Amino acid sequence: MKKYIKLLVLVVSLIIVFFIYKGFEKDKEKINYIALGDSVAIGQNSYGDIDFGYPDYVYEYLKKNNRLEFYTKNFSKSGYTTYDVIEDINNNKVIEIENKKINIKKALRESDLVTISIGANNIISETSLFDFTSKFIDLKSSKKQIDNVVEEVKKTIIEIKKYAKNKIILIGYYNPLPRITTIKEEMDELVKYLNNSYKDICDELDIMYVDIFDIFDNNLDYLPNPLDIHPNTQAYNKIAEKIIDKIK
Repeated sequence: MKKYIKLLVLVVSLIIVFFIYKGFEKDKEKINYIALGDSVAIGQNSYGDIDFGYPDYVYEYLKKNNRLEFYTKNFSKSGYTTYDVIEDINNNKVIEIENKKINIKKALRESDLVTISIGANNIISETSLFDFTSKFIDLKSSKKQIDNVVEEVKKTIIEIKKYAKNKIILIGYYNPLPRITTIKEEMDELVKYLNNSYKDICDELDIMYVDIFDIFDNNLDYLPNPLDIHPNTQAYNKIAEKIIDKIK
């Protein structure tokens, strides 16, 4: 009788261990990761080259932890505005990876994680913030211009959410011109205003937001080229760390 009881206890224990393992295995489901957006999303560095960007560091983290199923940043492109992202979705843009064609709608539908960096090129082309013929920034006027850009970013996320039903993360911005001390205070205020507006969008649309302003604040090492507004790989790594903290 005792032998049967011991056997029963052993069987029950094995069943419990099995289900614990299966639960753990389920938690370790693989992730499809898509990075969308502009030059920051694709990892353009301070000297104009496409380098190791924050999506690549996130990719490395997922791969190292055996959580990665699929990753691409090839739907991103330097110079992209919100309109380009929406156009890509509407036209169902196709890319090729390892001789396999992948369209953006299918990629978004199957995504578990989407990160987005977009809006900077809208600001460059649609606002007067980069008009250096003026020696001062009109904060009131500039904030109205930023509001218009934020509205376009919101439309873009709504379009993405039609297909991507899982985790979406919008990345904020940093002061791209920290060395121009005559306007630094105003630029800092406007970037923070933009970031707060982005956060409001994320709250409204139920997606996640990552603020990166503090990474660059008073840290010129992360923007080493005075003639370029893009981060170096060390800065991209810091951005990735913030994203990874969100997805852990």
